[in-house]
Amino acid sequence: MTRSHRPALALALACASACGAPPSHHDPRAVLAGGSAVASFLPSAATEASAQPLRRPAAAQVADVPPPIPRQRAPDHVRGIYVTAYAAASPRRMPQLLALADSTEINTFVVDVKDESGVLFESADPGVRAVRAGWKRPVGDLRKLADTLRAHDIWSVARIVVFKDPVLSKTRPAWSIRTAGGALWRDKAGNTWVSPWDERVWSYNLAVAEEAARAGFDEIQFDYVRFPEAYRSLPTQVHPRAPAGARKSDAIAAFLQRASERLRPLGVAVGADLFGLAMNDPGDVEIGQQWETLSVRVDHLYPMVYPSHYFPTHLPGVRHPNRMPYETVAAAVGMGVVRNDRLRHAGGAPARTIPWLQAFDAPWVDRHFPYGPQQARAQMDAVYAVGLEDWVFWNAASRYDRVAGAFAREADPRARPYRAPAPVLRQLARFEGWGMRAARAKAVAESPEKQTLRQGDEALP
Repeated sequence: MTRSHRPALALALACASACGAPPSHHDPRAVLAGGSAVASFLPSAATEASAQPLRRPAAAQVADVPPPIPRQRAPDHVRGIYVTAYAAASPRRMPQLLALADSTEINTFVVDVKDESGVLFESADPGVRAVRAGWKRPVGDLRKLADTLRAHDIWSVARIVVFKDPVLSKTRPAWSIRTAGGALWRDKAGNTWVSPWDERVWSYNLAVAEEAARAGFDEIQFDYVRFPEAYRSLPTQVHPRAPAGARKSDAIAAFLQRASERLRPLGVAVGADLFGLAMNDPGDVEIGQQWETLSVRVDHLYPMVYPSHYFPTHLPGVRHPNRMPYETVAAAVGMGVVRNDRLRHAGGAPARTIPWLQAFDAPWVDRHFPYGPQQARAQMDAVYAVGLEDWVFWNAASRYDRVAGAFAREADPRARPYRAPAPVLRQLARFEGWGMRAARAKAVAESPEKQTLRQGDEALP
């Protein structure tokens, strides 16, 4: 989307652990290394009275034209950055980020409205406010924030951390993952999680999402929409409400399906963050994120393909992932592109793929390879090389000065025709026999939207 007229505007990241955890919202490297509604969570009268979703034409303009599907309202070419709630609320940092968008191709902000510390805005919903009551939240007026983004022609994405929620877990321990002995289960960092199988957790998060939608955000993005890693050194996870014999991917798919059904009528698109490895594994990466299963249930999928998060064994021909940003992103996302093509050919309607890219150094992997404009540009070019137009950069402190030189002035089309190389096709051929074919067929059968195949379509590679 080209923006020829933009408003003019004047112009410390702490490690997650003592050993230097990655400055990102997930660490997928470790994975392969080792219904019911709650009444108090329904939108309140004050919430119902708030602004309608943005960018919706007036009724007089569309009397005989059906409203667009939410995903169709997104920019033609999504070029985005992640913004913390604290940066969004800062009178110093937010003008700087808006100025970056006004002067470059950046047209999308992914803004925290709920993270591991809780809901980050002053909610009007009493059920939401009751969790961590009395805490001073950084964003006082969510509608004002959405209005500011709209004034700068920015596609606003509300990021919601779902199941990694130690605050909700401690407030509602009955909704939490347990150990076999009945105690609250904890991950390696000591965090408790709520269970993806508990629909009360779904309702709480969807209440937050609905409030963000009614405040004027264009899209809701669910992060940590997964199960925690089941390391052998940790106790077995017990989910009190899990059906017997059910698969993890069933819980994640059911939540995202419910989210889409509740949120799309409000005029917002629905997205989900996934491990990048979800594209590079035939199964669910042991956390419930199976690519085909989730692709048919949301509008946008955001795979995290940070080069620093890959091992040398994860991708064919990529022996030094952090030092090979182009090759890493091209191989990882290329597999997702082919998988979506096959899903579409089989009759499914896959989500739009918008990769998360790396805008941070990774000293825990390589102390002498900083990420600047050259590395950012290499990742962007890899996205274009596999036929996609979209990307969002992640920096946990929302600081993009070091990569901003890679951003163009306008969000022009740059995708190129993609023909998957032989190593990628060989890897996917193995995946077909390891469950990917069956998962694709199941996803198509369960898909709320199905594509109609044209006669004469040839088999995809």
